[in-house]
This record gives sequence, structure tokens and C-alpha cells, in this order.
Amino acid sequence: MSSATILICWKNKILLFLRDDIPTIPNPNCWSLPGGVIEAGETPLLGLKRELIEEIYYSPKTLNYLGRIKREEGYAYLYYSFVEREEAMKFKHEGIEGQKISFFTLKEMTRIKLTPKLKERLLNQSDTLEKALGEKSFEMFVL
Repeated sequence: MSSATILICWKNKILLFLRDDIPTIPNPNCWSLPGGVIEAGETPLLGLKRELIEEIYYSPKTLNYLGRIKREEGYAYLYYSFVEREEAMKFKHEGIEGQKISFFTLKEMTRIKLTPKLKERLLNQSDTLEKALGEKSFEMFVL
């Protein structure tokens, strides 16, 4: 089962999605990147757009492909988007999935409960992420 997630960046912050607090789902009550499982017949991009509407109500105009990581159950596809204030204000939590959404700085992200995979990647590449946010480019980011 493959998935697609996105780094949505505004100013020096990244948009995160607080997962539902249901014990039967993976990583309940943890903050994660928006996105999710790609359904049968969907491309990673179409699956991501569907998940964005379900989780954060809006899909940014520009979705840039960053790469993919091979996992036991498929691939994890990662995209990114730098948005301006006009687009940042379009994201909202409509209660379809999850508890809420919010933009966080990398420093703020170290103080909240992240999914284990996000926490690991954040800690391992925080300097690179900080640079990417400042330069508005993920060209140097390694998956």
C-alpha cells in the first residue's frame, strides 16, 4: 500500500495535520504531514489531491514532486509546495478527518507529538529543512 504526503510551506513554517485520536488507526493523536494512502486506480498525485481535500479542504495550485521512498508495503511519495498568504488562508479543518491543522516552525515541531517517521526525518535533517524553508527550495533535500 503506497502513500503520498506533502510539505506545505508558508513563511518559515510547515503545515501539519493532527490525526484522529482513535486507537485502531496508525499513530493516533499525532501530528503528521497532510496526505495518506493512495487508493486503487489513483496515481500518487491524484491520491494526494484527494487526501488534501479530505484533510485540509484545499490543494495548493503548485504541487512539486520531491521523490519516493521504498517501504515494505509500497512506496511513500513526497511532494512540496511553497504558498503565499492568499493560499495559506484557504487551508482549514472541516472535520472530515483528523482533529485540526496548523502551521509550525521546525523548533515548534520538536515540542509536539509527531508521528515516529516524521520525528525521525525531522531530527535527522532539521538543518537541511531549515535551509530549504529559507531558500524556498528542496533541491538539497535527501529522502
